[in-house]
Amino acid sequence: MRPTLLFLLALAFTKLSAQTNVRAWYADGQVWVIWETAPPFPETYAIYASPNPFSNTDDALLIGRLFPFEYLPLTLKEQVDTAATFRIPDGMGGTYQLAGNEALFVGTPHESDELYFAVAEWGETAVTPGVNITDEAVPIEYDPDGDPVECHLQATFPSPFAAGFTCHAYTLWADGRQNQWEGRPDFPIMANAAKNGMPSLFMVSVPVGLDFSEPVPLSVWLHGGEGTARQSLAGNRAVVNIKPEEGVLLAHDDKLIGWRGNGGPHLGGRSWHFGWRKNWDPFSSGNLPNGTDTIVNYTQRRYLWIDGWLARNFNIDTNRIHINGHSMGSAGTTALAKCYPRHYASASVMSNGFGGPVTESSEAIFGATADNFPTNLINRDGGHVGFAEVWNLIDNCSPERDWPLIRCWHGKNDNNNAMGWDEEVVENFRAADSLGMGVQVFWSERGHNLNSGSGSGDHWLNGNQPDQQTILDNVAYEESHFRADESFPAFFNHRLQPGADDPGDGTPGTGASGVGDDWGTWGGYHRWEDVETDETFYGPQWKATVWLEGNAVFGNDNCPVEQLTSDIVLRRFPPFVCPACATGNEVVRFTVTDLATGETLSDEEVAFIEEDSLLLLPDVTIYREDIRKVRIETHILVPTTSVGASPFTAELLPNPVADAAALSVVLEQPGRLTINLSNINGQIRTQYFAGKSGDNLVPLDVEDLAAGIYFVQIINEQGGRAVLKLVKR
Repeated sequence: MRPTLLFLLALAFTKLSAQTNVRAWYADGQVWVIWETAPPFPETYAIYASPNPFSNTDDALLIGRLFPFEYLPLTLKEQVDTAATFRIPDGMGGTYQLAGNEALFVGTPHESDELYFAVAEWGETAVTPGVNITDEAVPIEYDPDGDPVECHLQATFPSPFAAGFTCHAYTLWADGRQNQWEGRPDFPIMANAAKNGMPSLFMVSVPVGLDFSEPVPLSVWLHGGEGTARQSLAGNRAVVNIKPEEGVLLAHDDKLIGWRGNGGPHLGGRSWHFGWRKNWDPFSSGNLPNGTDTIVNYTQRRYLWIDGWLARNFNIDTNRIHINGHSMGSAGTTALAKCYPRHYASASVMSNGFGGPVTESSEAIFGATADNFPTNLINRDGGHVGFAEVWNLIDNCSPERDWPLIRCWHGKNDNNNAMGWDEEVVENFRAADSLGMGVQVFWSERGHNLNSGSGSGDHWLNGNQPDQQTILDNVAYEESHFRADESFPAFFNHRLQPGADDPGDGTPGTGASGVGDDWGTWGGYHRWEDVETDETFYGPQWKATVWLEGNAVFGNDNCPVEQLTSDIVLRRFPPFVCPACATGNEVVRFTVTDLATGETLSDEEVAFIEEDSLLLLPDVTIYREDIRKVRIETHILVPTTSVGASPFTAELLPNPVADAAALSVVLEQPGRLTINLSNINGQIRTQYFAGKSGDNLVPLDVEDLAAGIYFVQIINEQGGRAVLKLVKR
């Protein structure tokens, strides 16, 4: 039994004492309401406010209602120090440490005001001056720019799992409202009205002596369904090595207290690192949804806001934020990477079943699986993202085209109820390998727990030493290899290649009881560096050095064959807009050369412009690094002076041009011409011209254009077209 549960049981056998000595003040963008209490504690305390003194709660506004795990520092006692109490700003530039018999509610104002605050056990209505109401109205400020909401340090201590790391525990109190769009400019809505003022713990691990003079990376680790933030302090989870070297490690605590159907109040409740129904009532039994509801990503909002707060206070490089998680944390990782892809440089997903919550207790906060309630998120097509869509490797969940690099590991002996190895896992692996989104998948012999394969020959996680585990899931590896502002090659269609590993059909088990290969990867051997993206005269171009791993400390990280062939989609590459490409000609090419010798291995290969302006490089062979590293480069073929394209020819006069230009077009027959002028970012203007047979001179007004490279596209009525490059000085 956990220490906090023992603590709660002990409280139940002590004498009753009601709330007294209520006082409050404003500081750091929020209002801090404190009162004295004693066990046995009520299931909930209610907090009320009014601009006038009041003697009955009916004459005031209910602004919060908290469980003991929320108004007392029980999460801190559980994970940091059994003697911990809340530390809060005192309103005078200092810190107030609550006494052991004091409880806390924190409200977030949306306007300046002066209010009385009262506290009462739920069900009590009497308010007595000098007992459970503030003596005076509390002045409240609203200054999001000058006095924003902050996180508050609760404790600093050395990591209990590894020397050389200092850990900081912080608490944040949520602003809860029914309309999730009504947040302050400095602080989004992070809960529905019923959960207003709920506290949340997070912990930051920092290498001793880390240099913050330059921005540093941030790696986030999300715990599983029965886990805590403490589990992801630096040095724990040794089998996946979560010790940062270049930056800091962030561990969130996903705790959501409240009734779930008839099973509450649920002390171990979770939001799956996502959120909950906006109409969920945490204080009532039988609180299943009675109609369609919206699931709001309250928890995701909190996590992203904390990242921003850390960026300001720890000098985090916002292009080097990485998200990681196991079990429920892997589901939360997948959802965050898909819903906010631009925010993350990479994602590591350990044991996601891709189906989302399936337990009976989750129905109260999410609805049943079959309900698939809409979320407040919008996808690339402009529609609302369904709740079931956020967990898989298939559906788009944001307006963005690209995801970060996602690496997924799973065990074929995983029999977890929600996350186990099954047909859905394999379906997601196959879909991910077909979509070219930038997903690498790995499977092996272990069970659900990350260390379940240690010492038993698991091919990815066989122990805690560097020569017993893959380096790819290490925090230090993602710190040094991936950036959100850098393009990367998404290798895919590995499963189609002769001799490719195959995970089977989802049947649990390995060896004689399994189906398919016991272990393997699609994309996990590929490495790259020195990626360059250039906006050239002719459009965006891409270059990178690529190879297969062959020099790893852990033997299974090394590619077992000398070469692999797959397709590549260029991700986080500018949308491929090139007017010349509209001609239908094969104008985008790529070459592959030996990095060491310069030998051309593939010359003038045709690349394809796919849906959503993606550039596809087909059938590219990559070699193990002891054979060769290769340099891949794309370029565009664009005519520069004149084009002959039946049934007309065209030429720009003069070119380059300073102020005025003319387009000379020779037509075989009269017809209307459409002339589009554009730059590499898209179309600027269109004009039309009624042409006659023979020579035509079409004036082009380019005087107002900035110096640079432009494209002139000419289209006749029959669909014939030509593209010329125009240089403006």
